[in-house]
Amino acid sequence: MAQPILRRQPFKGLYLTYFVVSVVFVRIPLWFIWFLPKRNRPRASWPLSRCIRVRTYQVLTGIAPKIGLQASHPVPKSDEELTNASLVWIDGLAEDSDVFCGRIRKAAEITGVKPARVPAYWFFRPGISPTKEVKARSGERTVLQIHGGAFHLGSAHPDVATSNITHGLVAHCKNIERILAVDYRLSATHPDPPANPIPAALLDCLAAYRYLVVEAGFEPQNIAVAGDSAGGNLAFALVRHLVENTIPSLPPPGRLIGFSSWLDLSFSRRSPEDSFMRNAASDIFANGPGARFGEYAVPAYLGPLNPEEAKTNRYLSPSSPHITPVEGMYKGFPKTFISAGDAEIILDDSTVAAERLKADGVDVTVDIVPDAVHDFMVFTWHEPERTEALRRVCSWLDSD
Repeated sequence: MAQPILRRQPFKGLYLTYFVVSVVFVRIPLWFIWFLPKRNRPRASWPLSRCIRVRTYQVLTGIAPKIGLQASHPVPKSDEELTNASLVWIDGLAEDSDVFCGRIRKAAEITGVKPARVPAYWFFRPGISPTKEVKARSGERTVLQIHGGAFHLGSAHPDVATSNITHGLVAHCKNIERILAVDYRLSATHPDPPANPIPAALLDCLAAYRYLVVEAGFEPQNIAVAGDSAGGNLAFALVRHLVENTIPSLPPPGRLIGFSSWLDLSFSRRSPEDSFMRNAASDIFANGPGARFGEYAVPAYLGPLNPEEAKTNRYLSPSSPHITPVEGMYKGFPKTFISAGDAEIILDDSTVAAERLKADGVDVTVDIVPDAVHDFMVFTWHEPERTEALRRVCSWLDSD
């Protein structure tokens, strides 16, 4: 099947040229004028520069599906290409592994996904020399960070913006000297060749967690599994798999962190009082006519699974209103930190998860940051909120 015209050259190049010229020389000057009065800003407390940045992101997210925007990163040939980081290859889970079980195996039987070898990166605290020695010291703590990108974009590579949270955590934590970020397989769907539906990314994250416990020798209670946006979805699913399936070789981690986690792939909360509608003008996603957040990402991640799974599958959408009963859904989960911005459209995903965690007796710390957009810790310009929030979560990580 032929690709859409805007994904083919020279049309793609011409469209991108038009887009850049129109944004720089027409739209930004008009936005500058429009946002000068505070009454016209999405948030009156925002500086003018943030209003323009957020509006630019809204436009970018609107054209990304049209042109087939990709934001992955090639794997380096050696560690010499990296700064304060080192590359490690994670072997895929064995087909007969006791870890490859439960609902993940059932999903793999439907989608045809197999375990695979994937790259990951150790991030080291500034001032600490990278090393190939992976064995954990006695009592050493670490984080398994899972990047965002709507399941089909992004990378764990240290030079990519989706790694800014990993950089921030390792810089601000006092008791953590290195963090592992996994470069899981990305999903794709029409008009691209279909690739890596669920549970490909989840299998890769499980393999990375197994690497930390079995090969690197970290004690599970000293590992925090963390993820932002779609990575938060994977982090919650990974922990759920380990909690719901008794795997002697791989106990659940000691902590879980969700940054702006995308926990309802069905987008079922769309009434005027819900964050999806309430924050439509203040978040980084396209919000104009016909703009449908997740239109590409959800079918890419689901693959051949029934679309109804996005409403009722607790591994996909634990914050969905269609999941009943919810009592006991988080029983056995570890100590959890939930961070989100109160200007983001999927804020409800985080607040509902926090409520359900607390109802099941889980120790939960909730940090909803005023006027912050989705995944604000990724954006180095989102200050002072970004640094202040990083310090709070790192203080939580450093605590007993």
